[in-house]
Amino acid sequence: MDILGEILKQVLAGAAEQQAPQQRAPTPQQRPPQAAPPGMPSPDDLADIFKQIFGGGSAEKLPEVVKQFEEKGMRDQVDSWVRPGPNKPVDRRQIEDVFGTREIDELARKRNIDREQLAEVLSRYIPKIIDELTPSGQMQARR
Repeated sequence: MDILGEILKQVLAGAAEQQAPQQRAPTPQQRPPQAAPPGMPSPDDLADIFKQIFGGGSAEKLPEVVKQFEEKGMRDQVDSWVRPGPNKPVDRRQIEDVFGTREIDELARKRNIDREQLAEVLSRYIPKIIDELTPSGQMQARR
């Protein structure tokens, strides 16, 4: 089951709508393929990166990802993502602290993406993805 893939479609589609001008949106058949600006991750790159971070389509690594944030002193933020209600933000530097600059560098280098842009994008979407992966306000196993 590709739970993460479905969530990514929703999250990325929502982000694209927010960035689009306030005009009538074309139907999916009318939309041209989206190319990312130079240095920015494409939707396909982001899907691959998030599947790598969260452990594939079934998001098997969700408890591990949450634990990484908690171990870096961000339990309050993570709890806001898991529980219903507004999500507390995380910034680029916190993402680099949680995943390590080496990991972010490698993810960016493999896809020819600017590393700072990647960390910024991850900081925007990880809270939304964790929020969507925990619709009942709980995770299955919190180690």
